[in-house]
Amino acid sequence: MDPQQQFFKALAALREGDLESCESICQRLLAINPREVNTLRLQAQVWHKRGELARAEAGFKAALSIANDFAHAWADLGKVQFSLEKNLLAEQSLRRALQLNSALKGASKLLAEVLEKQGKTTQSAVVKQVNQQHQILKEKVVEAYRLSTGATEDKGPERGETLCKEVLQADSEHVGAKEFLINRALETGRARWAEELSRSLVRKMPEQSKWWLKLSSALARQDQLVEAQEAVQQVLSIEPDLEEARMLLGSIFVRDNRFADALSQYDAVLQQNPNNIAALAQKGSALKTLGRQHESIQCLRRCMELDRSFGEAAWSLSNLKTYRFSDDEVVNIKAVLAVENLKDKDAVHFNYALGKAYEHRQQWDQAFAAYQTANRIKQQSAIWNADEFSAQVDQIIATFTPQLLQQHHNSGVDDSSPIFVLGLPRSGSTLQEQILSSHSQVEGTRELPYIPWIAQRLNRKPNPMCQDNYPLGAGQLEADQWRLLGTQFLAQAKRHRQTEAPFFIDKLPNNFLYVGLILLAMPNAKIINTVRNPMDNCFGCFKQLWAEGQNFTYDLEDLGRYYRDYHRLMAHWQAIFGDKIFSVNYEAVVANLETNVQELLDYCGLPMEEQCLRFHETERAVNTASSEQVRQPIYSSAVAYWRHFEEHLQPLKDALGDLAEA
Repeated sequence: MDPQQQFFKALAALREGDLESCESICQRLLAINPREVNTLRLQAQVWHKRGELARAEAGFKAALSIANDFAHAWADLGKVQFSLEKNLLAEQSLRRALQLNSALKGASKLLAEVLEKQGKTTQSAVVKQVNQQHQILKEKVVEAYRLSTGATEDKGPERGETLCKEVLQADSEHVGAKEFLINRALETGRARWAEELSRSLVRKMPEQSKWWLKLSSALARQDQLVEAQEAVQQVLSIEPDLEEARMLLGSIFVRDNRFADALSQYDAVLQQNPNNIAALAQKGSALKTLGRQHESIQCLRRCMELDRSFGEAAWSLSNLKTYRFSDDEVVNIKAVLAVENLKDKDAVHFNYALGKAYEHRQQWDQAFAAYQTANRIKQQSAIWNADEFSAQVDQIIATFTPQLLQQHHNSGVDDSSPIFVLGLPRSGSTLQEQILSSHSQVEGTRELPYIPWIAQRLNRKPNPMCQDNYPLGAGQLEADQWRLLGTQFLAQAKRHRQTEAPFFIDKLPNNFLYVGLILLAMPNAKIINTVRNPMDNCFGCFKQLWAEGQNFTYDLEDLGRYYRDYHRLMAHWQAIFGDKIFSVNYEAVVANLETNVQELLDYCGLPMEEQCLRFHETERAVNTASSEQVRQPIYSSAVAYWRHFEEHLQPLKDALGDLAEA
């Protein structure tokens, strides 16, 4: 018997009004540990609900005799004593509760009433004034929710966030304000802040599943998958059948490339509710990643049958890249967009899907208009500052100098197993990964999150390595610290290895920001930079909806500026690292596959294998936007594809400048 799981089961029984089951579980737990104060309190709560007031009073006192600083038990005792008309004792208990935890609103309200009963009107008035302040703070949170959900409110969510921050300044433990800010943080890509807020509520109320659920979501967004799984397992120990928890666990498994485990979670939800649209959609997405396209399409079409306004299913079908919407499906998408009051998320999904449908019909102007509409809506919630990114690239270039490289060129760990495929999204990186993964000596893993994770924690407590964060902090590291970073990455990557192949791939595109860190921590690592025509590359990003991140892709000017910063940073890496970096050109690969595959394998020190030329036959999970495309032989139709949309792309051309013709 797991005592914690049994306690949560007892708690759930109490909430459902099943007092007999709750008491029975408490008795079993107390037989194991008679001094477990949470269980003693829970048992006393059962007696209180039954009206056994004297017994309840004794029960709360028993808990307090063991833990005299248990604020909630003092508050419970005060309630029972008030019911027993022991007003002076109730006052003392409630004051003690509030002394330990001033945020107990219920205890504060009851104290005002207890004081009134005793004729202590002046003291009661003081407490009522405090309660009035609590009410004002509560009303601010209510107003924050109204602002954030009101379609006509100008910058409503931002104003709601400001209100809740004001509430926390007045009451740093205000639960309602924290919950609003957690949701806001998750919606706007500030997962670390959401994690901090969620942890504070988990510490305070570990028995409440929703705080564990918020914590798990925040951790998953940061790719801290082991901790995220542990947090969601806590939810399931409290509420074993909670669909939301199983859905979250499924998404964590997807991030971890554990697609069979993810499917089992979605199937568990669908067994309880066969028409759960979210589960059908996520199952369809997982099946797509596994290459089970027909089953994927069945799931996604079922979603659209159940709810014609569910945009995610339409977008997921379009994201197969090979799926062709029927004329009837296009009519339905247009009808939903024209008539129904859609959430922004669904409007974004449907417009991306409509853009793809028009593309397949070679209706280029209509396709661009749909993509433009989707991007403009998406950009409202995608936080991006092109000037700040350019400044970050300036700092990276200024930090990683030839002098720093000379000082630490032999400091890192001696390991040649990692191969980093990096560059911009939609640059052909998945193709290179698929070619390499087809080799018998190379294992494809996924877009591993660990290099950015390591970089962002260089100066973070509890074990800071330097004074400043990345990139400046990299210039402050000692030789043994570079070795430690390399060792840490290899250990983290190991949990994603499933074979004994001597080499493995990390295909996170944004690792181009950390090439210097990678090669100082692991000087024998391979760096493959995938390059594509800038116009094709940037427009490919523009017409792709990303699950998260890549916030620079929703505006043509931002895209052009980002590409210029990427280009100059890669030129810097190439200048100081030379032939340690191998650049592969997508158009060249398409024009002459065999020659380019041979050059790629030569760089990696691998012999040619015929399977690398038949990469599309390799069966493996591919969890990127190009998953279906790399399951086909090489094709040239994507080369110069941007010219179909040329008349709409002048802002991109202007931002790219001379690179537009590269």
